[in-house]
Amino acid sequence: MSHGLALAAVVLVLLGIGCTPAVGQRGEIDARIASNEPFTWDPAHAADAGTASVLAQVFEGLTAFDAQSNVQPGLAAAWEPANDGRQITFQLRPGLAYSDGTPIAAQDVVDSWLRLIDPGRPSPLASLLADVEGAVDYQNGLIGREFVGVRADGDAVIVDLRRPATYFLAVTASPSLAVVPPSMFGQLDTRPPTVVSGAYLPTTAEPGRIHLSANASYWAGAAPLDEIELLTDFGGRSGVDLFSSGEVDYTGISSADASWIQYDRTLGPQLRSAESFSVTYYGFDTTAAPFDDARVRLAIARAVDWRRMVTLADGVVATSIVPVGVPGRGTDDHVPTFDPDAARDLLTQAGYPNGEGFPEVILATYGVGFEQTVATQLEDNLGVSVSVEGRDFQGYLEQVGVSIAPHMWTLSWIADYPHPHDFLGLLLETGSGNNIGGWSNPEYDALIEQAAATADPAEQAAFYARAQQILETAVPVVPVTYGEAWALGREGLLGALQSGVGFIRYAGLDWAPGSGR
Repeated sequence: MSHGLALAAVVLVLLGIGCTPAVGQRGEIDARIASNEPFTWDPAHAADAGTASVLAQVFEGLTAFDAQSNVQPGLAAAWEPANDGRQITFQLRPGLAYSDGTPIAAQDVVDSWLRLIDPGRPSPLASLLADVEGAVDYQNGLIGREFVGVRADGDAVIVDLRRPATYFLAVTASPSLAVVPPSMFGQLDTRPPTVVSGAYLPTTAEPGRIHLSANASYWAGAAPLDEIELLTDFGGRSGVDLFSSGEVDYTGISSADASWIQYDRTLGPQLRSAESFSVTYYGFDTTAAPFDDARVRLAIARAVDWRRMVTLADGVVATSIVPVGVPGRGTDDHVPTFDPDAARDLLTQAGYPNGEGFPEVILATYGVGFEQTVATQLEDNLGVSVSVEGRDFQGYLEQVGVSIAPHMWTLSWIADYPHPHDFLGLLLETGSGNNIGGWSNPEYDALIEQAAATADPAEQAAFYARAQQILETAVPVVPVTYGEAWALGREGLLGALQSGVGFIRYAGLDWAPGSGR
């Protein structure tokens, strides 16, 4: 994401959590936490990690990620695979209820999931369910919902998969697959819910602030912190300033701030770091000239010194589309070789000697940071003119994928679930809703299919390694940098540990005894 964003997948902030929090008296505000204003309150329609970080607190799924990105039981007490991994049965916990006391039924899970693949309004992250039998056909209007491989059986939810997809259990922890009360269907595009399945109920929402109250009906019991306030508008001040002044309890910060804070006598002990399963990459519209030609895409990749560019900015060089820390990612270095001469030869082979006849390239961005450097190197090394166009983040993916269709764009993707398929499959498999560049390669697709069809980790890793070799020459995307997760957390605030998918679980927060809170 969203969450993989997710875009997804991305979620997508696409790179994560905002920046500010504070403290009040227990019974009033127990903690203030930096956050993002959700673009929607509907999990089925969310596409970015910032929104997902909020929705994950108010809607619960069958499973959830802990701080180490391991799958833990949520609404489901247990699960059982069968049919060589092509079926999973989830058993709901007994006595589950929404915040208004209404029972949570297995059919509610089915109905919530099917909303992601609704033919009339599919989710931006509908591809999360692509491994469910019949899901793609239902989304395309070819079959009825009764033929989709997810059904209720008493207090159990049975999922039939078209391939073993060993990662699917982790998929169920994505906030997109959280359970929404039937009474809230169609009401969450712009308004917070009045009934929830998760740990917190957003009792009030006003510009710049979201108030969360603990849900007494939550399956794990009311969370230790009764009242939490999310700050989404910081009035132009930085999170570090607000934290230093004592106005906040938890704030995400940049790696640039972290570099000096770790040496600060006061702030250093309160600095927190975590894995971040996120990657920023450049994508191409491969459905039309000039980037429908792989030689052109490879020329672009070799005309920019990506490694030096990121290193000079003190960033983390992306050596593949799959971030460090994701199990099974492989260790090969896939950074494009910087070779302007070879790049010019490739462009000549494609019919654009010295850049002659090459159209002006539109590079769309929402402000990732390297765009002007990339534009300059492409002009200097290839004679290609690049126009950088900044766009608002809200609706960015829709603009890039549909409305404006630039030649190139930047995108940051944070994992919906920690597995290579979230990047290699969701982003680049033919037909995936998150493959916004429209790239298609039958050999690549076959490798992704084979990886999803095996439960053997070594075999799976081998298929993914071969798939990434194809990406090196076909270049549908250029991975540039990996994200870093840094935060300031008040001493005594327990449980404020961000998972690799980009957020913390507020239900696990508490103040240590003697902390004064």
